[in-house]
Amino acid sequence: MRVARTFTIDIEVAQELRRKVNQSETVNRALRKYMSDDDGFNLSDVPIFQLLATLQSRFDQFDAEYSLIQTLIAMCMPS
Repeated sequence: MRVARTFTIDIEVAQELRRKVNQSETVNRALRKYMSDDDGFNLSDVPIFQLLATLQSRFDQFDAEYSLIQTLIAMCMPS
């Protein structure tokens, strides 16, 4: 069951929220995450681009792994 509520939020948050397809679901997920007892780190919350960039920083730019990750980063970029 759902219930309608009115809350006051920062204008920047409202503008960002306006761009979401399902605003109610976005707010619901965010609040559930905020109120959960689990304060642990969840790797699935980190964007792929950030994960790849962090992993790439562990290698020398002449390593094969660095080049491979650079290719993955290029593939993740929006066209």
